[in-house]
Amino acid sequence: MRSAALRSAIEKRASGVPTYTVPEAAALLSISQEYLYRLIQADMFPAVHMRIGRNQGRYIVPAKVVEDLLNDAAQRVDSLDLAAWNERPGGAA
Repeated sequence: MRSAALRSAIEKRASGVPTYTVPEAAALLSISQEYLYRLIQADMFPAVHMRIGRNQGRYIVPAKVVEDLLNDAAQRVDSLDLAAWNERPGGAA
């Protein structure tokens, strides 16, 4: 399942699709989808909650957020703290 999510994310990335599902974003970030859901629900990772009324709905993750996080992390010599990254000017997106 994880490899299918990764393949789908790579295809979306190549096609310029502006969003990922949580499993796709998690695969790109090399973390579990459960952990990404916890980060989203704790307001530590930006996502759009798509739902009608109080129904459960689903989350979509802006591709730009994933790309920005990975690009910012790649430019550092130390680790990137997600909480601090979210608090920087301009926020996570």
